[in-house]
Amino acid sequence: MEGDIKIRLHRLERLILKALLEMGDSTTFEIAQKIGVKKDAIEVASLWAAEKGLVTIRTETHMLAELTKEGWDTLNDGLPERKLQRILEKGPIQISKLKKGLERFDIAIGWARRRGWIKIKDDSVQLTEKGLNEISIELPEEQIIKNAAAAPVSVTKENKHAIDELVRRKILRLHIEKKKILSLTEKGREVATRVGVSAEVSKLTPELIVTGKWRDVVLTPYDISVKPPTIYPGKKHFMRQVIDYIRRIWLEMGFKEMKGPILDIAFWVFDALYQPQDHPARDLADTFYAETPSHGELPSPEIVEAVRRTHEDGWTTGSTGWGYKWDENEARKCVLRTHTTSLSARTLAKLRDDVKNGNIPAKYFSVGRVFRNETLTWKNLAEFYQTDGIVVGNVNFRHLLGYLKEFYNKLGIRKCRFRPAYFPYTEMSVEIEVFDERKGVWVELGGAGIFRPEVVKPLLGKDIPVLAWGPGLERTVMNRYNIEDIRILYMNDLEILRSARLWIG
Repeated sequence: MEGDIKIRLHRLERLILKALLEMGDSTTFEIAQKIGVKKDAIEVASLWAAEKGLVTIRTETHMLAELTKEGWDTLNDGLPERKLQRILEKGPIQISKLKKGLERFDIAIGWARRRGWIKIKDDSVQLTEKGLNEISIELPEEQIIKNAAAAPVSVTKENKHAIDELVRRKILRLHIEKKKILSLTEKGREVATRVGVSAEVSKLTPELIVTGKWRDVVLTPYDISVKPPTIYPGKKHFMRQVIDYIRRIWLEMGFKEMKGPILDIAFWVFDALYQPQDHPARDLADTFYAETPSHGELPSPEIVEAVRRTHEDGWTTGSTGWGYKWDENEARKCVLRTHTTSLSARTLAKLRDDVKNGNIPAKYFSVGRVFRNETLTWKNLAEFYQTDGIVVGNVNFRHLLGYLKEFYNKLGIRKCRFRPAYFPYTEMSVEIEVFDERKGVWVELGGAGIFRPEVVKPLLGKDIPVLAWGPGLERTVMNRYNIEDIRILYMNDLEILRSARLWIG
């Protein structure tokens, strides 16, 4: 049996059993001191021994009091009321003189009166008979302060009142100490009397074999049934992982990235996209308007004039326009962009010279934050991410569907469909839907289509087919990580962040 025990017991377990046999019930700290190893190692090994039924572990909780910085100062200088008491030992002193010569005068007076040591008569302070008699008597509080200087003091029924007073005076602070006390079981006592504490090695070396010392050592046992500790490696937030992955998809498909301001003017967010100035989406109920700065600068007069005329009468786009007087001041208002399609509009304007020089086709994408004045619910946020894309050139509706299918296929979404829709700035237009395998339903992700001539011609100077799309990201991420509430994506819950698997397309 001894051979079996040696194989099954770690060297630390054997040392613990021997120590308990000699010392009786002991704390892990006391055992660690006796054996000469770290307390943490003893606590781990004691759990192994407890699982084998060799020891029992009970936890005792103690409230301890220790000195604060003010407590250490009090230890050196004495309690304020004690200093006042010794000053008054020679006789009454005027309050005005005491204030000048005694630090923390108010505290000293307050506590001396509470203890019945002083009385104030006219404008002077003098000791009472009690104050005179107790000059040489050590207070319980003073004894506690001295003891706490040597080691934290346990809070007991006898000293609790005095310690509470010192805690209120910020001379002491309390903390909880937990002690783990080990006791041998009957089985543990039997085993402890028979096991030895041989040297233990984790692997055989040539020297051990050649010298024959392997006979005198115990090989460290390995319990393959024990679960390894969970390791939480550093990693990016899963939303950042998704954004980086989406960026890589578009780059691999030959797109260039568009970037632009989060705080933009209404011209790029609405007007350039042929959205009328009285459209409900522009209301404060849907859009965040900036107070400072309240207005920004418009682009070149040529583009502004083309957009103005397109809104008013259709300009040369073949449209009749919206039939109202376009307001330049309304277009200059600063807003938090409600979609990243504002970047698509800005990019088309930058391509104006390229179109004149015949430098097309062109493909661009963006991934960025957008803002809507939404009520926060399990499915709505006031701030979220959107990925936009445009393709300029000799392209058609079939190309649009092909790009989107390829994008979602690379995201690992196999079931994707499109249904007819309406948007002010695209025609033809579709809603993108993907199938949620978990719930067995189709989920809407965003819109896509071909920009209308009313968008393209004022910005590019020429009516050229431009494919455009702008789906959101959050619902895709929620499906991938089995998240039911969209707010969880941004709560930075440590447990969720640790358990979330890496995004691998």
